[in-house]
Amino acid sequence: MKTQASGAALVGIASILWATDALFRVPALARMNPVMLVFLEHSLALAAMLPFAILVYRRRLFSLTPSAWAAAAGIGAGASAMATVFFTSSFKFLNPSVVILLQKLQPVICVLLAMLFLKERPGRRFFLWAPVALVAGLVLSFPGLDLGFVRGAATWESSGVIYALAAAVLWAGATVAGKVLLAKTSPFQATFWRFFFGMLTLLVLMLTAGTQVFESGAQILSDGQNLKTLAYMSLVPGLAAMIAYYAGLAKTRASIATFVELLFPLAAVFVNWKWLGSPLSGGQLVAGAILLVSVTVMAE
Repeated sequence: MKTQASGAALVGIASILWATDALFRVPALARMNPVMLVFLEHSLALAAMLPFAILVYRRRLFSLTPSAWAAAAGIGAGASAMATVFFTSSFKFLNPSVVILLQKLQPVICVLLAMLFLKERPGRRFFLWAPVALVAGLVLSFPGLDLGFVRGAATWESSGVIYALAAAVLWAGATVAGKVLLAKTSPFQATFWRFFFGMLTLLVLMLTAGTQVFESGAQILSDGQNLKTLAYMSLVPGLAAMIAYYAGLAKTRASIATFVELLFPLAAVFVNWKWLGSPLSGGQLVAGAILLVSVTVMAE
């Protein structure tokens, strides 16, 4: 029981740290390219981990099985790199609280992917509550129910929703891969290789984008305020939260972790309203609450 409690506490700490991310990410987008921003985050996180990796882990850092290497590479490229870029880009179009609440559709997406590719059949509770969660997500995204984008008329909001849901799909897949990785590695190893493969993927993206992205990077690094922003996002909601989350996930059941993770959207909605001036409408608050309840019931 003590192990379960300490694991849940670590997941809770990670969730609260994640909630502070938008305070820095949203203003940073006005000054930084999303790909360069995420690349610099990964680079700073890896730089902070490198001394510990060299002095403590040494050769053990590379002691991964083939399946663990595959999981680490997939998580790094998909969840750490691409999903974070999509997540970051979605802030340009949507209320940050909406972006964060939409990520709670991940369990629904994960089960749907398992049904499609693994032929797994979920319990009856899923079929009762998944439609409720999806409708709540729709109302949350489009409170006026303006669905003109379905007819091909792209809207500002629909672009943000597509980015946010793309991140949710990639993070849903990473949930399964993360369990595979943690069964064979330590939380530190999992986090290190997640950031390493993510950084490599982002470097490839920047090389294909041309010199303009690198020029923006030089401007970013010459500004002291940008450096403080990057340092916080990389080391607090990035590195510290991820290590705490993996350490907690290794000690507690997934069903318990799911409940504790609700601290993330709840705290984020409050933080975004209080300090970013981004409140949700009454209808969006109701839809967000229904979404959280639906996902929680399905996880029980």
